[in-house]
Parts: sequence; structure tokens; C-alpha cells
Amino acid sequence: MAAPVTTRIVTVAFGGLVSACSRSCLRVSGPGAASLGSASRRFGSQSTSVPQGYIPKTSLSSPPWPEAVLPDPAEETRHHAEVVGKVNEMIAKGRYGRLFAVVHFASHQWKVTSEDLILIDNELDIACGERVRLEKVLLVGADDFTLLGKPLLGKDLVRVEATVIEKTESWPKINMKFQKRKNYKRKKVIVNPQTVLRVNTIEIAPRLC
Repeated sequence: MAAPVTTRIVTVAFGGLVSACSRSCLRVSGPGAASLGSASRRFGSQSTSVPQGYIPKTSLSSPPWPEAVLPDPAEETRHHAEVVGKVNEMIAKGRYGRLFAVVHFASHQWKVTSEDLILIDNELDIACGERVRLEKVLLVGADDFTLLGKPLLGKDLVRVEATVIEKTESWPKINMKFQKRKNYKRKKVIVNPQTVLRVNTIEIAPRLC
């Protein structure tokens, strides 16, 4: 019976020692106790409410890239007039070189210049030798300038004409279906009509607006 009694006495004594040490560690004494208490009261008395309209600084409220500065409207108007004047001067003197254009025709966009050939996978209701005007012009450019449409350029600004030179058919495409041990085999030959156009001229208005 002596061993259990000794164990209980040691356990109780050790528990009392631990509680006493914890109380002594948590108790603040000395000259710094007053300053620590006043600081805790001061921070506790401050209001934690967020002011109205406050937006925290994050990557969404203030992106890391620099803020874009819009140009001055008067300076932009002056620069636009200067560029238009230079382009008009080049057009008037014919110093723009060979023109190219981006046209939208037959559900496709084509970058063309004079004497180019366009192969269209469709049959046009136009006889061979007839001329057609490509009215949907998205862009026209030269060596030193480029005119962009929004999305198209005006019909009075640029004129692109082409001639139908050939109507033909595409190379045959064979579509074969087969199932083994089912006595099933189907063969289909696909031939699409095609039209060939030659771009004759790309003309630009003598003066921009």
C-alpha cells in the first residue's frame, strides 16, 4: 500500500508546483507593468470601425501596372490633322507605292494586291470574263500608311475590282464507310464547284476626308 500513496502525494505536489509557476509567469511586476497596462487600454479603446467608402489596396483596386494617362483631346486632334495631311500629300503626289487590301468575300477574308488570284470554293452567279467589285474592304495600305475600317472602309474611299477568269471543280474527295463482317460498304465521291478570280485594280480616293 505504500507505493500508491507515494505516487498520489508526488502527483499532487507536482500539480501545485506547476500552477504556482504559471501564476508567477503571468503576473507582471516592475516599472514596465504600468506602461504595458496603459498600452493595452489605449489599443483596446481605439475604434475598429472601417470608414465609409474605404477600399483596401489590392491587386484589383490598384493594379500593379501604371495607370493609363489619356491624351489631351486638343493634342490628339492636332496630331490627327497632321497625319491626314501627310497621307493626302502622298496620295496627291502618287508616292505610296503598291497598294494591298484585305477584303471579305464568300465568307472568307483575303489579303490581296493587284494581279492576285483568289480560289473560291463556291459557284458564283457570274459568267466568265465579267467584272465584280469587292465592296467589303476591311483594310487598305501602302508602304508608309494603312487605313483601317471600323469594321469596313467607305465605298467612296477605296475600290477593289476583280474578274472571273475560270469556273471549275475541286479535286474529287472519296468518302468510304466500311464495317467488317457486316457486308456493309459505302463509297461517296465529293466534288465542289470552284471559281477563280483575278484582282485587277485597287484604287484609293484622291483625298481623305
